[in-house]
Amino acid sequence: MTKPAELFARLTGELEDLHGLTVEGQQSDQPPEVLNALVASIGNGLQRAGTTLGEIKRSIAEPRS
Repeated sequence: MTKPAELFARLTGELEDLHGLTVEGQQSDQPPEVLNALVASIGNGLQRAGTTLGEIKRSIAEPRS
């Protein structure tokens, strides 16, 4: 299993990606197709981040050798 610090680094990257997508969605001239693609990407990114959070929880709960 991956160490918690490595998983937190992965989570940081995932959250940074989500931040970029949400900033892009704030542009007032985005067509609906682009906004729909952003929403889908954000949803997928949130699911990935949720999975990473679960991995962090499991790695913390594991006994260390």
